[in-house]
Amino acid sequence: MSTQSLLAFLTKLDKEFTENTPESKRLEYNLNTHTFTYDQNVFIDEMLGELRSKSIRLTKKRETEVKRLAGFFSRDLYNALSKINETAKAKNGVTRFKGSEISFSFVFTTDIRTGKTPNNWAQGQADVFDKIKVSYSDAYRKFFFGIKASFAKGSKALQKFNKNYNLREEQDIQSKGKMGHSGHAEGEGVIETMTREFFDKHASTVYSKGVNSTPLTESQLLSDLNKMGVDITFMRSTSDMTQNISLIGAGGNIIAGSEMKKLLNEAKKRIKQILDNPAMLNKMMDLEGSDSFRTIKKKQTRKKATEPFKKLKNPDITVSAKDLTVKHSKKTVKTEKNSKGRKGVKPKGSIAVKGLAALASTKKTKRRPTQKSPLQDMLKLAVQINSKLPQTVRKNMGTPALNNVTGRFANSTQVTDVQITPKGFPSVGYTYQKGPYQVFEEGLGSPPWANGYRDPRELIDKSIREIAAEMALGRIYTRRV
Repeated sequence: MSTQSLLAFLTKLDKEFTENTPESKRLEYNLNTHTFTYDQNVFIDEMLGELRSKSIRLTKKRETEVKRLAGFFSRDLYNALSKINETAKAKNGVTRFKGSEISFSFVFTTDIRTGKTPNNWAQGQADVFDKIKVSYSDAYRKFFFGIKASFAKGSKALQKFNKNYNLREEQDIQSKGKMGHSGHAEGEGVIETMTREFFDKHASTVYSKGVNSTPLTESQLLSDLNKMGVDITFMRSTSDMTQNISLIGAGGNIIAGSEMKKLLNEAKKRIKQILDNPAMLNKMMDLEGSDSFRTIKKKQTRKKATEPFKKLKNPDITVSAKDLTVKHSKKTVKTEKNSKGRKGVKPKGSIAVKGLAALASTKKTKRRPTQKSPLQDMLKLAVQINSKLPQTVRKNMGTPALNNVTGRFANSTQVTDVQITPKGFPSVGYTYQKGPYQVFEEGLGSPPWANGYRDPRELIDKSIREIAAEMALGRIYTRRV
């Protein structure tokens, strides 16, 4: 890529991160449209996970009580939003409120009126994020203190509960519930969103090398930045500024926020290191798939010098030169062909091709110590797919399929093994967190969850095939294990 345009891009990115903090951007994004999504099964799973994270032992009786109280919470929240919807102004192209009592979504905009006083930290009635919090606050307070009341007085469970949530023994329902947070959907938090905003704002200014330079694609720019140690792949996957919110466990939300801040700080630190020492950009001169400025000039000069002689019809003149085709940034890179092949040297193929070729071969050859077995190739293939599977699943989620609420489902998807079919094709075995998400599987789940559109297997199959296509694997099979 153009070193000058890359340096300018990093300078702009550094300025954006310096002048805009996550705290200031949060206030800005709080005014955007927010879609609040609720699913009772996911909520129960989040609350049980939150209690376990506090080392509170969950007996069958306690789990049953959490589920019972969650049912009341679902009903109260649904009724509260139904009342708000009655007075909400219609929006073109927007279905404000949809779903059933146990699984629904509500689109909040600045003109929504909840009939409740905004929190002190909010930006008045215009704060959309605050509208969500005050809408569920009464119903959630009843749920939270219902959980507290379910523990026997003087029990260790109650002591741990009070200690973790900073409660007094006699503290009553007038206080706020503290087990749950209004959390952004996985990959759509403030830091991910602001990074995407800044990236989109300046990415088109980075060009490929050469005379006929063109703007780099997003994948090319992210790949080359990553080679320099600048990793911002944590940014939001889409440019849509709509905030997707759901109720999630408080502890998990805090940890996720801390991890994201760490990733952002590492990227900012690396950008400053490069800007303080621009000579580091010389490492970009020989990026895979792109000829450097020196190479381009050499090839252009050689071509200009040899072309006239190639046109001469003189048998006594022989023109010999290496490949003079200038290569610009592309996803695939062709290997330079030698005029004479060396005996015993074979071109390197992809992991999948090597594995399949080894299995398909009927000729018995003496195994070389350095040659990898097909099993090793298949293990590598599983690792490669797993490295991209969660983020690909998240990208493919959305109505009418499963929605990305907490990110837990996407993060649980995993390739367990890769086998070879009798005809020589890869068969990819995968799994996911079956509790509670298997209720959406056709044949195993039941209505209204298993409705023909939300089957996790279809979502994972689509994602695996998408990754396989990027790897040029050809035909593959998938199976849930």
